[in-house]
Parts: sequence; C-alpha cells; structure tokens
Amino acid sequence: MKLRAMELKWQAFIDGLRSRSDVETAGVILAERLRGGKVLLVRDLIEIPEEGYMIRRGDQIRLDPVMLNRITRPARDGGLSVITVHTHPGTTHAWFSEADNAGDARLMPSLLNQMLGPHGSMVIAGDTGNAIGRVWTDEGGPFPLELRLVGRMLKSAAPVEGQPGEPSWFSRQGLALGDAGQTILRNLHVGVVGLGGTGSVVFCQLAHLGIRRITVVDGDLVEPTNVSRILGATVHDAGRTWKVDVAARYAAQLGLETEVVSFRGHLGNDVAVEDLEGCDVVLSCVDKHLPRALLNRLSYEKAIPLIDMGSAFRVDVDGRITYGAGRVVIVGPDRPCLACWGHINPDRIRIESLSESDRAREVADGYIAGAEVPQPSVISFNTTVGGAAVVELLRLVTRFSGVDDPPLRLAFDFESGTVRRNSLPKGSRCRICLPLSEQQDTLKRGAGDGIDDDFQPDGGKS
Repeated sequence: MKLRAMELKWQAFIDGLRSRSDVETAGVILAERLRGGKVLLVRDLIEIPEEGYMIRRGDQIRLDPVMLNRITRPARDGGLSVITVHTHPGTTHAWFSEADNAGDARLMPSLLNQMLGPHGSMVIAGDTGNAIGRVWTDEGGPFPLELRLVGRMLKSAAPVEGQPGEPSWFSRQGLALGDAGQTILRNLHVGVVGLGGTGSVVFCQLAHLGIRRITVVDGDLVEPTNVSRILGATVHDAGRTWKVDVAARYAAQLGLETEVVSFRGHLGNDVAVEDLEGCDVVLSCVDKHLPRALLNRLSYEKAIPLIDMGSAFRVDVDGRITYGAGRVVIVGPDRPCLACWGHINPDRIRIESLSESDRAREVADGYIAGAEVPQPSVISFNTTVGGAAVVELLRLVTRFSGVDDPPLRLAFDFESGTVRRNSLPKGSRCRICLPLSEQQDTLKRGAGDGIDDDFQPDGGKS
C-alpha cells in the first residue's frame, strides 16, 4: 500500500517532529482512502501538543488517550484512515522497536473496531528523516506502507529494493536509469487516457519500459484510418476490436508481466475520473477538452502528476502540411495547470457536453463550426510527441537528469525541426492549481479563472 503526500507539507511536518533530538515526538496523519484501496492520500498532518504526552523520553512515549481520541475524531466523522507517527532520535535508519510492536498491537485493533481501515503507524529516523510504515486492515497485517512524495518530482521516501531473481529483461535499460530507477519503474502504476495515435505510442513505450501496472481508458473501436498510426492494430481489428483490447494484447505478447486494467468508455461519461485516482502518474492523450479538464482537476485534487500532450496540423488545398506543432505539458502539484497554459477552452467543454440532438441543432443553426472535422495525423509526429512525454515521465520518477530545473512545457515546431522549453510569468496561477494558502489573497486581488481563450499553441515564455 502507498501513502501519497505533498512533498513540501510533508517536509515541514517531519522537520517539526525532528526539532527535538532529546525526546521522541509524535504526530497523527489523517488520510483519504482513494478508489481501489491501495493508495492513501494525506489530508491532514497533526503534531501532538506537549500536553498530549503522558510519558515522553528519549526512548519512550505514551499519549493521552483523550487527546488522541479528540485528534482522530475527524477521521471517524469523515471516513479517513489514521496513521500514527513518532521519531527515534539520534538514528539514521527507521525501524519498529518491540515497544512499538506492543503499542500497535493494542491501538490498531481499537481503531479498526471504531472505523473502517486501513490504519497504521510510521517511524521517522531522527537524524535523516527516513521513514518506514505499515498498515492493518480487516484482513490482518501488518502490511508495508510505502511513502510517495509528490512535488516537482515523484519520490519514494524509503530505499527501493528490487525483486530477487528479477530477469535480465531490462539490464541495458538499467545502465541508463540505474537499478534503483528501473525498480521504481517496475513499481509504478501509470494511467493512459486516450489510445489513438499518440496514446498507443505512449502505451507501447510504457510496456517496453517495464511499468508493472497500466490503466487504460478509451471508448472507441479501431477504425480503418487508425491502422496506419495505432501500434499493435491490424486491418482485421478495424470495426471490431476495442482500442483498449489492442493495447492489452500488445502487452500480453511482450510477456513482461504487465498488468493492464482496461476501461472501455469515455472519461467523464462512461468512466469515472475516480477510477484513475490510484495511479502514480497519468498521461493525457485526449483530443477533447472535457476529459482534459477532468484530468487537470484530478491532478491537483488527488496529487497526481499529469503529462498532457497533443499535436496540431494544417494542410492546404493540395494536401501539403503548412503548419505542424506539438506540445508536452507537465502539470500537477507545484506546477501551473492546463488552464493556466490555455489548453482548456470553456466553449469547447460546453459543446462536448451537449447531447447529440442539441449539438446537431447548434450545428444547423451555425453556432458550431469545425468541431467534428477530422484532423491530420501521422505516426512519426505522434511518436515524437509521445516519446518526449515518456521521457518526461522518466525524468519525473527516476530523476535521471534535470532534477533542479525540470521543464514545464515542451513546444515542437515540425516545420523547422525545433523544440523549445516554455515557462509562464510569475503570478499566473489560477484557482485550480494555486495552493490553498494563497487562494484567499488571489481572490481578494480579483484574479481570473486562468483560462485564456486566445492562447496560441506556441504561447508562453521560452
């Protein structure tokens, strides 16, 4: 099981616990249970006040049950999980002592009797801040609890160990990413929404990289025009095979033990966005604004890094490409969102949300033009954009380069063969991605919603 936390808030919490090196210090985490049951999202971090200790020494603490009951009351009322935390001063590695085991043996059954689990405990090494965690459920325990910190990078707060006897499928890859980096990839759960030309390229690369679990969402069958640009699709799939099934078949044929979770449907209509909240990272390969807006919101509400990509082409009457551009945007905690970049258009969302009859009426009345016109698509351009997006995922989780200055947006100009890094002016964050602590001040200043209808595809500062 994973415990997902915002890096800056977690670091401030841990620094507070470690401020006393002469005695143990305790705290409580209240965490939301995300859909799927394998991820807990930190919602509150509470340090125990001085009056909450009955015993507090360098090698022992005992908390006041009344104080603990008052702190955990919101968990009972809000259906949250409780994780107790305490430090071991003067240590570099975290471990559970016999006293910790005895205390948890009393506390965890009590918590499980009072409210739905899982519930657990963590120990923090006083000198380094290293953490180790475990949880109990109605099925037993303890089970390991892995801490995942989400910021400009996605970090695991504990040493990552590979599986003994792992085959040498990825040995050459490990030379580039390191054994630890490869192990991180194997432990990832990645979501891919949209399995068209770009999405199929992204999925296949993830499968070859060795991502252990991939959730895919797409509501379309393979069409004849897809065969030239969807990896793994054949002419026999046209009109009869779901795109998600093509992806699952591709991964199965590789034999790299990839688990593919498939949702046949369109995000927001047939598939709930909550079905993706257990993913560590989500890659958006959609060409509509409504699912893009849903994924953008999910990224900040559930602390999930999101990598959005797309390409646009124009052709003249002779079929020659006169304009070709692509983008990869990395959004999520500590980054500006897709609305800030202008990649979410409210009018397009309104159109996409119309019923078929209402849309047909507006088209007939001339209110909608060009919304359903097929756009040019070429596999080589899709591969460039999709590959760049996967490289940014590798940077995000393995930190192979650019740790101090990861790009926010990559802009491709296929005519000139160039790629640029884009940034946004300071203070351009919107209500979606602005930290809660800053939102009140922003509202007082009269900030807008961060959506720019006139945004140009290559906008932003280079």
